[in-house]
Amino acid sequence: MSDFKNIFITGANRGIGIELVKESLSKNFSVIGTFRNKQKSEDLLNINTKQLKVFEMNVINETSIIRVSNNIKSSLDYLICNAGINNGFGNLFDNDHSHKKMLDVLNVNVIGCILTIKHLSKHLNANAKVILISSVLGAQEHNGSNATIYRASKAAVNNIMVSISEEFRDKKITVASFHPGWVRTDMGGSNATMSSKESAVALIKSFESLKFNNTGKFFNYDGTLMNF
Repeated sequence: MSDFKNIFITGANRGIGIELVKESLSKNFSVIGTFRNKQKSEDLLNINTKQLKVFEMNVINETSIIRVSNNIKSSLDYLICNAGINNGFGNLFDNDHSHKKMLDVLNVNVIGCILTIKHLSKHLNANAKVILISSVLGAQEHNGSNATIYRASKAAVNNIMVSISEEFRDKKITVASFHPGWVRTDMGGSNATMSSKESAVALIKSFESLKFNNTGKFFNYDGTLMNF
């Protein structure tokens, strides 16, 4: 991997996102990171390096995405759709599955990816890579009744990943989705088996190893193929 690769990461202010930023910087990437809430982005904003640019951006606000896209002056080698939310791990009868909360999850996790890629794709280099952070919870074959809408959102992420991979196939742009592991974040909980840093280190290594013949596929954080 040559130096000075350019990587764009949404949801870069916390959890896996900020560790993806740090790992990318350690590999001498130039990083563009986005955040939605300035009050929750202190760690990101305190990183002091010329190799990092940060923008306030809401992945479900098309105007904010267009504004950021218009302010990007460099081409992108990697576009990472990491921003995501979870309404809770209850089932469809629990309060966390109200109509509004379910729409919030679908808007951020699914439509947010589409809008981000739609408006930033003009900056992609030839042979660039587009990565959507998904989850094993989105697999169609499962025996869980919890996290109903979150599971559905991640299944949708994998589905749109395939559609976008076909859209960009003629341009030789690689599009794939990744399960980041069960990670100790606000979303993953304290009992998870991996730290955010461990996940990010493995993910960046796997992103670097992606080839065009991997387009349209779903991978584990370590680069092994996953079933949809």
